[in-house]
Amino acid sequence: MKFGDYPKAGSLDGVTGFRNYMQTLGLDMPCDDIVAGGSDSPLGSPVEIDGMTIGNRLAIQPMEGWDCERDGKPSENTKRRWHRFGLSGSKLLWGGEACAVRPDGRANPKQLMMTADSQRDIAGLRDIAIAAHKEAVGNDDNLVIGLQLTHSGRFCKPNDNTKFESIIAYNHPLLDRKFGYPKERPVISDDEIKRLVADYVIAAKRAEACGYDFVDVKHCHGYLGHEFLSAVDRPGPYGGSLENRTRYMREIVEGIRAEAPRLKIG
Repeated sequence: MKFGDYPKAGSLDGVTGFRNYMQTLGLDMPCDDIVAGGSDSPLGSPVEIDGMTIGNRLAIQPMEGWDCERDGKPSENTKRRWHRFGLSGSKLLWGGEACAVRPDGRANPKQLMMTADSQRDIAGLRDIAIAAHKEAVGNDDNLVIGLQLTHSGRFCKPNDNTKFESIIAYNHPLLDRKFGYPKERPVISDDEIKRLVADYVIAAKRAEACGYDFVDVKHCHGYLGHEFLSAVDRPGPYGGSLENRTRYMREIVEGIRAEAPRLKIG
């Protein structure tokens, strides 16, 4: 069965339709006729993960709002979004916002960015979410808030949202052509990777000082961290073997654990 052959959930005519469809697939997947509500419902029950108690099963996923100021500080629109995160009643704000660890790593000129100048304002986003959450549910018990740290790698557009200024782990014959990476431009050097690892650690330390409970090190969607995993033809300590291709991520995690030990890492 091809992916496009699967019916959309909205076309299954309610719970009865869902049960009938499960039966045609030969799957035993019990479900309730009416979704339970209130504090005793499955979604309302707490869960403990890595020593953190999260008050319910509802979460705000990280996103790139691209509505910050050009210096990386949150704008009024950014603050309004975080206020709404808090009002949602979700007890897990997973990253809330994709936050670049340095200027050249932004996917958009108006992406949130952690710097010495923006740190206080990024701490303010957390305060806004907590205040709104208290307004919505009466307290901030078991509210867990993290910040997603990122470098967009091949998809960087730090100065103009129509112009790629890619930073890549290795030359890819298809992606280089698709995103206009010039042949004469070198890939990121080993020394620059080490400086970038240090920038992640600095950003994490600032997040810890802001009061965030954890940081999510973005390692997906083809961004720089993700690209290292396929850098089989890259020479040196960050390419080739699986050990080398995971070195970038391991060094970031090890650095954060050493320099910001209170933070959890997602």
